[in-house]
Amino acid sequence: MSSSKKNGTSNVPVLKARDAALEVLKEIEEKEAYLNLVLNRVLSRQSFPGAERSLLTELSYGVIQRLNTLDWVITLYLTHPLEKLTPWVRNILRLGAYQLLFLDRIPDSAAVDESVKLAYRYGHKGVAGLVNAVLRKISVAKESLPWPSREKDPELYLSLRYSYPLWMVRRWLKNMGIDETEAFCSAGNLAPPLTVRTNTLRLSRSELKKTLELEGIEAADCRYAAEGLELKLFERLVDLTSFREGLFQVQGEASMLVAPLLNPQPGESVLDLCSAPGGKTIHMASLMHNQGNIVAADLYPHRLKLVRDAARRQGIKIIHLEKLDGRSLPPDKKGAFQRVLLDVPCSGHGVIRRKGDLKWRRQPEDIASLSLLQLQLLKEAFKTLIPGGVLLYSACTIEPEETTEVIDRFLELETSAQPAILSPLLPEGLRSEEEIEGRIFLWPHKHNLDGFFLARIRKK
Repeated sequence: MSSSKKNGTSNVPVLKARDAALEVLKEIEEKEAYLNLVLNRVLSRQSFPGAERSLLTELSYGVIQRLNTLDWVITLYLTHPLEKLTPWVRNILRLGAYQLLFLDRIPDSAAVDESVKLAYRYGHKGVAGLVNAVLRKISVAKESLPWPSREKDPELYLSLRYSYPLWMVRRWLKNMGIDETEAFCSAGNLAPPLTVRTNTLRLSRSELKKTLELEGIEAADCRYAAEGLELKLFERLVDLTSFREGLFQVQGEASMLVAPLLNPQPGESVLDLCSAPGGKTIHMASLMHNQGNIVAADLYPHRLKLVRDAARRQGIKIIHLEKLDGRSLPPDKKGAFQRVLLDVPCSGHGVIRRKGDLKWRRQPEDIASLSLLQLQLLKEAFKTLIPGGVLLYSACTIEPEETTEVIDRFLELETSAQPAILSPLLPEGLRSEEEIEGRIFLWPHKHNLDGFFLARIRKK
């Protein structure tokens, strides 16, 4: 199943990108494991050349991102059910079909031949014949597949064309209409840029850019985030000296906009109620010039460790970790903070382009249960503010039940809460996007940002 090479006196197994991607996909299917965790483990246990590393990542994410579309196309050319095949064969077919349908840079002949080689290694001659026959049929027919009609069956059309569960498409069509839904679904399949936030306690963005360029990394300013850079990287980021020295934090650009909208000041007391893994927590500490007090809370100690490690690497001294259940906070936290960040657990439908496996895990009932939890957390978090204090509600989703409806319901229930002005704190390019006072949506298809909802609330 793998080749070997000499490394000193021991034989070290060497997997190529397609073999490794097959292992990743099989583990995800059989163990319901998380794609990013499995892929990171595979990448860390072996050093892949740059091109193989990129192909492994693209194949793993791409197959999962396009899963229902691939299975639909494969089934068109199978004589028996796809689920009757072994996980090895099923995922070899998915890998081959993905290359044929979505990777133009790989010739069809190479996609078929490499898949047949996998079939020989992970199956037998009969399996190889099956893989060869199905993929050759897809190669011939891929420009004339029997897609559903956009006009007659928009739900199935969008579901298969853009690879989303039918229930998600149905709710988005109801909320946004077909043109907006199609644009949103399309953007959700595009690979997000790799962005980092400058550790401004140590250097400026322009200085970081120069430092990265000396390390051979191409960097460009983010469009909206004042401290953000977009990188083009073909090696492991953790191997960069600038990363090990804590000069920057990997963070999505939309996520970089959260802390500045809370606008914490040096010397203040701040609560970050759902802080792990800590990117926004550390950003707040930087904005506070490492002066004041941030209580970083989370329900799980192993997640708080992520916050601690990131803070140490960047030289942050004002973060204090506490294991807390945000649904029921201790009395000493009530009325104790000038600012509160509430980055709530949510469906994550705004970050599907980063977490393609998320859309196959979610169920319709999740949204209702999450919205109840979010309102509960918001009620409890608001109690920790001093009069005049400010809370920022953040959710990486675009579902009304988890965003506007939570805020509207809370403002009805809590008479001492009022929307707080947001526009002056927004980057200039986003100020016109604010639809209602104190809240804003960010969109993948409009801003090339992760889908986020942000709302600012002040205690009277």
